[in-house]
Amino acid sequence: MDAADADTNAAHFDPQADDVFGRIAGRYDRLCDVFSVFAHRIWKNRIATLMSREQGALALDVASGTGDIPVRLLRKRGGPQRILVTDISAQMLAQARTKLAGAERVELRILDAHALDLPDSSVDTYSISFGMKICDRTRVMREAMRVLRPGGVFYCLEASRIPFEPLHQAYLRYMDWCLPTIARIATGGDASAYNYLLRGVHDFPRQRDFARELEVIGFRDVTFENLTLGIVAIHRGVKPPVGN
Repeated sequence: MDAADADTNAAHFDPQADDVFGRIAGRYDRLCDVFSVFAHRIWKNRIATLMSREQGALALDVASGTGDIPVRLLRKRGGPQRILVTDISAQMLAQARTKLAGAERVELRILDAHALDLPDSSVDTYSISFGMKICDRTRVMREAMRVLRPGGVFYCLEASRIPFEPLHQAYLRYMDWCLPTIARIATGGDASAYNYLLRGVHDFPRQRDFARELEVIGFRDVTFENLTLGIVAIHRGVKPPVGN
C-alpha cells in the first residue's frame, strides 16, 4: 500500500501483507456476535431490507465475508433476480458458500473491491458492509460508480460516529479495551484483524464527511441513516442517469 492509498484507508490494511481474515474465517461470525453483542444482526437485516426495495436484476455484494448480507437479502420479499457474492479472501468466501448452499439466485466469485473484474454499467445494486474501513475508499467508490448502471444504487453499512461527542468518546474507550482483549482470547493471540478494525472505527469519516466523499465521486441523492445512536450508519447514493 502506498501513501496515497493509506490516506483513504481508515485501517491502513493491506491484504497482500497480512491474510488475517483468511486465518479467522471459521470464527468470524461468532466473533461478530461477541463484539457487537449481536447488534450486527440487526444492522445487516436493515441494509438487506433497504436493498430488497430496489428494482433491478443484479445485486453485487463486495467484501461479503461470510455472506451475511446475501443470506438476509434472500429472505426478503422482492429484491434482485440474481446476487453476486464476492470477497478477496477464499477462506471467507468458502464460509459464505456453505451458508448459501442451494440458493439458485446466487453466484460467488473471488473479486477485489478495488478492481472488480466486471463490465462497466452491469450492476443494479451495489453493497458493502463493514469492508469500507479496511479498503481504500476512493478506489472502491470509483469502482462502484463504474460497475453500476445509470440509476443504480450504492449502499454502504459501516462504523460511524455517535453525534453526541462525550458518548462517542466513551464508546471508543470501551472499544479500545474490548476489541483487543476479546480478540486476543478468542483467536489465541492472533488479534491483528481486530487491530485493523479498531483503527478503522477510530478513523473512518463522520457520516456527513463520507456522504460528501460519495458526492465528489459523482453519486447523487446521497443520504445516510444512523443505527444504534450512530455507532454505525447506512449510506445510500444513486449513479446519475445518462446525460445528467
